[in-house]
Amino acid sequence: MTKGKILVVDDEASLRLLLSNELSRMGYTVEAVADGETALNRLHDEFFHVVLLDIVMPRVSGIDVLRAIKQDAIPSEVIILTGNATLESAIESMKLGAFEYVRKPYSLNELLIHIERAIEHQRSQLDLKILRDELKKNGYGGKIIGKSKSVKALQDLICKVAPTQSTVLILGESGTGKELVARSIHAMSQRSNKPFIAVNCASFSETLLESELFGYEKGAFTDAKSQKRGLAEIADGGTLFLDEMGEIPVHFQAKLLRFLETGEIRRVGGTKDILLNVRILCATNQPLENLVEQNRFRADLYYRLNVLTVNVPSLKERLDDIPLLVNNFVTMQGFHKEFDDSAIELLTSYDWPGNIRELKNLVERTCILVPKKVITADDLSFLKVNKKAEPGNESVAPSPTISSDTTALSLKEMERKHIINVLSMVNGHKGKAAKLLEINPKTLYMKMKAYNIITTYE
Repeated sequence: MTKGKILVVDDEASLRLLLSNELSRMGYTVEAVADGETALNRLHDEFFHVVLLDIVMPRVSGIDVLRAIKQDAIPSEVIILTGNATLESAIESMKLGAFEYVRKPYSLNELLIHIERAIEHQRSQLDLKILRDELKKNGYGGKIIGKSKSVKALQDLICKVAPTQSTVLILGESGTGKELVARSIHAMSQRSNKPFIAVNCASFSETLLESELFGYEKGAFTDAKSQKRGLAEIADGGTLFLDEMGEIPVHFQAKLLRFLETGEIRRVGGTKDILLNVRILCATNQPLENLVEQNRFRADLYYRLNVLTVNVPSLKERLDDIPLLVNNFVTMQGFHKEFDDSAIELLTSYDWPGNIRELKNLVERTCILVPKKVITADDLSFLKVNKKAEPGNESVAPSPTISSDTTALSLKEMERKHIINVLSMVNGHKGKAAKLLEINPKTLYMKMKAYNIITTYE
């Protein structure tokens, strides 16, 4: 595996040859060009970790190339190499965003140190951006909270599978924290200092999923005005987490299987294969074996994924962890509140069909709407929980419900009533209601229109 891709830009042929030979010998993939214009064309067509850039060149100067690289948001790190060093050029280069300014002559060891630092800096910046985006999207990021037997068993299993390079299939109901398990596996692996890229496969159509994962070449389709690296390529050296595997279109599954077996991808519109070193973690809330029987999931892909399996317990299997989870969510959201024993008792009596995600949203909603510092069971009266049957009573109790009306209603009537209840809780504020309902505001508006729900809030 290459240590990184380097573009050498210098009008001296002897220096280009020397750097190409020495850096290739040290394990880098090197390409050399003689002028700035050619360099910019290559940078738009191909990804390079580092650009070794001379300042004095014909037609386009190194300073102009550096300026164009930053203006076009090309992610390569630039190291200036020059035999005509001046204080003014050094200051201008650093202001424009050069990673380092090196005067000729220099030793190869010195240059290698700068290159390694530049590649490490680039990867850390990429990791930081990805992490920030993920934390903004999910609203959380951290360790697995809990002391129950099921959580301890889960943590023990993670410790066993994390150090391996094998594919891991993470199974669990929606909202149980499968991505958090994947992040824990990555954090405890030998790849922990490399990128962790999460992809929700249900969010993309077949065509979009392929271009998002594998990238595309310039001109591959109408809007492909420049080359784009796929998420699999960005994850090179690290971990790629594929969520909602059961939703992947059947036709794309063959390409995914080839990637899993060979480690190679081909960008949309491309003609060459790119070898990657990526660990794959997958997750689904669907029984894949049933999808295989229904011909909705390839059997060979299922067997390839099912190397190591991690089952994430539902919240009703770990009710003892609710006090810890509640305290964690309250602290994480920055609320200065607490749930008393009566509230915790009520929460542990509920079935939690939405699992930890539902609990997190309930805690946030309650902390926002209840002005008191101490939250009691009375503040959770909207959460109707059926009492446990007495010993000897064999009757089957109905499932817990948030509705207080026991009259049999159609699904549409129940949905309309629930929307009205939530709107009344937030005084008709559609944005807050949509957040509590976990739907898009536009979807809420369409449902209100369909159900003829009118609110006076503006």
